Amino acid sequence: MKKRHAEWLNLTAGNLPAPSCPAFRMRILDLPGFEAIERKLLLYTSVRSELSPALALEVDDLSAKTFGIVRNDTLFSWPSHYDDLHQASPERWRIDDEFYEHEEKYETGEATDDEAVAILAGLGLDFNDNRGLPLRCTKLFCRQAEAAAKRIIGALPDQATVNLEAWGNALAQAAQLHINKKRSG
Repeated sequence: MKKRHAEWLNLTAGNLPAPSCPAFRMRILDLPGFEAIERKLLLYTSVRSELSPALALEVDDLSAKTFGIVRNDTLFSWPSHYDDLHQASPERWRIDDEFYEHEEKYETGEATDDEAVAILAGLGLDFNDNRGLPLRCTKLFCRQAEAAAKRIIGALPDQATVNLEAWGNALAQAAQLHINKKRSG
C-alpha cells in the first residue's frame, strides 16, 4: 500500500494544485477601517441589507483609501445613447459585447459571499472573519479587491505595511490586556 501511494504521488506530483498557504494571504480584517465597517454593518444595516447613505459613503471612502477605487469604477459605463438604439442595430450588439467582455473580468460579480471569498482567497486575499465566516462587507468590496488583485484597476495595499500595522495592533491589544489585568488584579 505504501508503495502504491508513493507511485501515485510520483505520477501526480506535477499535476496537483499548489497548496494555498494562509500565511501569505492579505487578511482584510487587519487593514485599517475594515473592523469598524464590519461593526457598523452589523448594527446599521436594514433587514433587506440596504445601506444608509452615510454608511455607503464610508464604504466608498474606505474602498478609495484601501484599493484606490470605488465599486462604481469597476462597473461598465453604458453610453448615454444606448437606450435609443434599435434592438438589432450593430452598434447596440457591439456595446453588449463590450459589456459582457467587461463583466467576464470579474468572477465575483455574481458570486455569493462564500464563492467570492474562495475566489479572492485564490488571489491572495482573506475575506474571512475570526471564526472563518465571510465578512459582512464582502459583497461591498469584492469587485474592487478583485480588480486590484488582478491589476485591472486600482492597487492592493503594500503587504509589508499591512503586516506592520497588524503587528502593531496586536501589540497594542496585548498591552491593553496586560494593563487591564494589572488594574483588576
